Amino acid sequence: MFRATLHFQDGAALTLPVADGETVVEAALNAELPLRSDCMSGSCGSCIARCTAGDVSRDAMDQPIVDADEIFAGIYPTCLTRLRSDAHFELDYPLAPQPSPAGRQRGRLVRIDRLATTISRLIIEVEDPDNFRFQPGQYLRLRPPGLKVARAYSIASAPNALPMIELLIRHVPGGQVSGWLDSDAATAGAKLTLQGPLGGFALDDRAERSVFIVGGTGLAPALSMIRASGGKRPMLLCFGCSRREDLFLEGELRHLAATTTGLEVRIALMEGASGSIASGTAVALLAPEDIASASHHLCGPPAMVDAARAVLRAAGIAPGHIRAERFAIGG
Repeated sequence: MFRATLHFQDGAALTLPVADGETVVEAALNAELPLRSDCMSGSCGSCIARCTAGDVSRDAMDQPIVDADEIFAGIYPTCLTRLRSDAHFELDYPLAPQPSPAGRQRGRLVRIDRLATTISRLIIEVEDPDNFRFQPGQYLRLRPPGLKVARAYSIASAPNALPMIELLIRHVPGGQVSGWLDSDAATAGAKLTLQGPLGGFALDDRAERSVFIVGGTGLAPALSMIRASGGKRPMLLCFGCSRREDLFLEGELRHLAATTTGLEVRIALMEGASGSIASGTAVALLAPEDIASASHHLCGPPAMVDAARAVLRAAGIAPGHIRAERFAIGG
């Protein structure tokens, strides 16, 4: 057994034992220590760290989030990193404040807003907000009353909005949660089961500017990060939807851009674009001058995330400076 020492951005450090066969993230989870992680496959970038000392190995990655040059520089996805000796890692986020440990609690449905033909917004009051501290970018699992299934949804609101949280939900034909949303049971006051906060998708503030390339309800985690930033850093939001009838929150996003220092919002539709809305995808909204000196956050359908990653990589952006979260359609 070896030991991994984690050095956080705020100067704090934690040391944990790593058993033979364990990755650093697995060891942290087993020890209940705060280490960001999400996909557990090395594709999202949440758990990236720099190994400053020690001998380590890395499991194979289906979709590499770090390239050979970064590995040479000691950059590793810790969810795939195993120790061959004691090792030290530098992380690009502080130890404190940390989100609450994932748990289960109750929530009360305050209201449902139908934002588009396929999108609804839920405003939920969390019963115990002191035990639901989340980081912008995280998600929860929602189970409405009477259902045996829970579905994952990113939180769109900022942490300072607690006890209220906002979710953006896509209606999926035949989906159980979608069916509940369309039923008479989905009314104000309904009691909901929440599990979370979950996930390690978070703002990368190492670069001069934060860029978000999002599609559909992939807007939610980006919106949480933008709202939480309070205009403290330059940000660009590239938001795409399929058709005019699928577009949602256009007015709110325009208002947010007008009232948030340093925020620029661009919107695209694949069909029915007109006026200030561009024709194409969210990826097409990205100009060459937007790419350098920026950290990039991708969230949406897998095809969009993969296309955005390909554009960024072709422009010379290292995989370790791209954070991504793919949305699967669950309903």
